[in-house]
Amino acid sequence: IIIIMKTSFQSLALLAIASQCNAFSATSTASPALFAGFDLPAPIAKFQEGLQRKNLKKQLIEAAESKNESLVLSLVDELALLNPTPIPTLGMMGYGLDDTTSNGSIVAPLEGKWKLLYTNARDAEAPARTQKDSSDETFGESVAKGIEVKTGQRIDASSGNCINYIQLDGEESENNKKKRPFDLLEITIKMTPMNEKRIRLDFIKGRALNDNAPLEFLKDFTFNFPPPAFGDLLARIRGLDPSVDPQAYFDILYIDDEVRAHRTGEGKIFVQKRDN
Repeated sequence: IIIIMKTSFQSLALLAIASQCNAFSATSTASPALFAGFDLPAPIAKFQEGLQRKNLKKQLIEAAESKNESLVLSLVDELALLNPTPIPTLGMMGYGLDDTTSNGSIVAPLEGKWKLLYTNARDAEAPARTQKDSSDETFGESVAKGIEVKTGQRIDASSGNCINYIQLDGEESENNKKKRPFDLLEITIKMTPMNEKRIRLDFIKGRALNDNAPLEFLKDFTFNFPPPAFGDLLARIRGLDPSVDPQAYFDILYIDDEVRAHRTGEGKIFVQKRDN
């Protein structure tokens, strides 16, 4: 009877602590003062961390959609400390796999379709910006009114192939068609894992679709980028070792089954969400 009572008391205590964690996580992202000075039992600590992560992700998605840069950067830093994926590059071109895990049972964290929610890299959607906001601008700085932009990527982890795309949509009017510089722009990239968090990027080729192009061959136009060796040469000219700091790369800060955040070699932040 004593053992049963003791077990029941411990269960009730754990439930009470969990309830406190739940109530706190709904309003804050910091560790509650209630638990300062001692370690929580592992199951409760894991439960609390999960609630904290969920709350931060919700805030990050909202901040990304509202383009609140300072809040996005702050939330990405907080989430990076709670990254649930120990090896973000696992499975990319077989990285981190052995004979017992290469049978398809492991799904690479980066695998699949992703939609861009936010980036402070202006050039990410630059081809879609054709609207001049003033006569002083040489090139457009804004997306033309009535045009919707969707930016994302499709990643095949086993081969390391990635297709970045910018898709322009809008009401099907003759005026909007003229405003669109293209219908779809795709860039094929080779993604090579360099360590558990870093991905090297080698730009391979591009393709632009534009039904409104003035010449027939421009309606489906393909082009190639310089070979990877050229990027390595540029890196060496800058005094960098391309095996460590290639011309283009990003470090994964956070990734789970819903959201991903990474930082490029230029220090730019990208926040993406799975596009199922």
